[in-house]
Amino acid sequence: MIRADLKDRVALVTGASRGIGAAVARRLAANGARTWIGYRERAAEAEAVAEAARAAGGWARAVACDVADDGAVERLFEAVWAAEGRLDVLVNNAGVTRDGLLLAQKERDWRAVMDVNLDGAWRVLRRALASMFRQRAGRVVNVASISAVRGGRGQANYAAAKAGLVALTRAAALEVADRGVQVNAVLPGFVETEMTAVLRRRAGEEVLARIPAGRFGTPEDVAGLVLFLASDDAAWITGQAFVVDGGMSQA
Repeated sequence: MIRADLKDRVALVTGASRGIGAAVARRLAANGARTWIGYRERAAEAEAVAEAARAAGGWARAVACDVADDGAVERLFEAVWAAEGRLDVLVNNAGVTRDGLLLAQKERDWRAVMDVNLDGAWRVLRRALASMFRQRAGRVVNVASISAVRGGRGQANYAAAKAGLVALTRAAALEVADRGVQVNAVLPGFVETEMTAVLRRRAGEEVLARIPAGRFGTPEDVAGLVLFLASDDAAWITGQAFVVDGGMSQA
């Protein structure tokens, strides 16, 4: 298991009440980071993640924030800065899906996905970079998706948002690299989360047959890479998009 010394670092993970976000938050806290666990609606689940991190000896605090709401994002950062005075690691993980074939897709479903998956990530990123820029240090990991490069039937909105997030990652990385801030993205494939549950029920065997590794991923498979990118060992890695999909994109 990857280990990293994040003692005295402050981390924020959005969308961390479950799935990949929860696994990332637990891993960061276990490696010493003071970890803020962002959530939109699932307060009890977010608090359970925080409690598990504390029970394992880490520091964690659940905090409500709808990344689609600019005011909520502003209040989140005011709370973090008031308590910590800095932010060292941001994991932009909040995401939603509103799947549907393009010709039948409603504008509200397009907008809902963009508001969270792309616009929300931008809202959080720009505020985090304001702190990191002054510190001349920081790590950002944007959680995109393999859909950003492969598309996906019924996922025009989701694929477009995640592709935009990858492009945002690369552009932001260029702007802050000379200030000691690294910005990277991870692109998970089919990971066993609530978000992919419906697809796995409907076409699980078909999807599994396309994964050379022979299994679906787990949130922990992604969390290990995020931890590495948040660590000092990744100090010369920036503007990159790392695929985590069991080899599916190569098959």
